[in-house]
Amino acid sequence: ATFTEVPKDVTVREGDDIEMPCAFRASGSTSYSLEIQWWYLKEPARELAHELAISVPGSRSKVIQCCACAFLQTVRVQGNDISHRLRLSGVRRQDEGVYECRVADYGDDETQEHKAQALLRVLSRFAPPDVQAAEAVSHIQSGAAPRRHGPAA
Repeated sequence: ATFTEVPKDVTVREGDDIEMPCAFRASGSTSYSLEIQWWYLKEPARELAHELAISVPGSRSKVIQCCACAFLQTVRVQGNDISHRLRLSGVRRQDEGVYECRVADYGDDETQEHKAQALLRVLSRFAPPDVQAAEAVSHIQSGAAPRRHGPAA
C-alpha cells in the first residue's frame, strides 16, 4: 500500500485558490474499503506551550501534544485506489498551517491508517514583490542605460 500522489507544501497570497491532491493505492488484488479524511492541524504559536503535562491519579504524569485540529472532509470508496483534491477558495491568513491527508484501509482484519502532510503558507496580499522583481527595480533605479527596442515607427 502506498501514496501515489501526496500533498506538497505550498505558499500562496491571500485570496488565492488552491488544491491539494492526495491519492492512495492498496496492495493486493482483493477489493478494499478505503477512506480519505482531510484534517487541518493549526500549529500553535511558538510562545505557547507545545506540550501539556497531565496528572492521572495513581500513575505518572503523561505528556500529550497540544494542537488545534479540525476535521475538514471525508471520502469513501470500495476498491483498491482512492484520490481526492482538497480545494480551498479565497485563502485567508488564518488558513495557514498543516493539512493532513489520512487514508484508512479497511481491507484486512486490522484497519491500517496512512498519513501525508503539507504546509500551507499564506502571504499578505500586499507583501513585497519577489526577489527577481526587487532586483529589476534596483537595476532600473541604479541609472542603467535604457534598452532600445528598435527604430520608432
